[in-house]
Amino acid sequence: MRENKNEEEQHHFCTSAVSSKGCNNRSNVSAENAASLASMSDADPIAGPSPMNVESQLRPEHGTFICPECGKSFSRKDHLVVHHRTHTGEKPFPCVQCDKRFSTKSILTTHLRTHTGEKPYSCDKCDKSFSTNGDLNNHSRTHTGERPFPCDRCGKRFSRKSYLKDHSRTHTGERPFKCPICEKAFSTSSNCNAHYKNMHNEK
Repeated sequence: MRENKNEEEQHHFCTSAVSSKGCNNRSNVSAENAASLASMSDADPIAGPSPMNVESQLRPEHGTFICPECGKSFSRKDHLVVHHRTHTGEKPFPCVQCDKRFSTKSILTTHLRTHTGEKPYSCDKCDKSFSTNGDLNNHSRTHTGERPFPCDRCGKRFSRKSYLKDHSRTHTGERPFKCPICEKAFSTSSNCNAHYKNMHNEK
């Protein structure tokens, strides 16, 4: 698989513009579980407001909080609250400059830099700057050649975890991204987006 530096931009298109029309693989939470978790309001200084009161709904076992949807455990309540939004799709943090919403304050803060143009993370090897520390780390590997993410099936290595995920599907045959118009399935969000634009005249 050829690594593409525009992959993150393409992925953003899929999760923001296309996913509203169905181009994603997120499962809906069952009505029964959603109802049981939405009974009380709980605000957290890090995670923000949540429809679920973790302390009343879930008793920590051995210092952990358990997700009722997938069983994943967390040592902190606010981490579980944020994780649970991957199941519910809840996005309680709106951008004041556009109509986008986000699941955490930190993601909103990062998004706001697309409006302000702020890029506080600078590369010490060239003159490029980035809006997030993660983007800077990814960029730094273009200088070092580091590929810290190996495929456990064929040994091929990748500079980004997202590239490894996409590559892994060449082994599994998984195609989790569906076109919202014709329902053709793709192994990567970038391929789904390219198909959507080229075949369905998305501008």
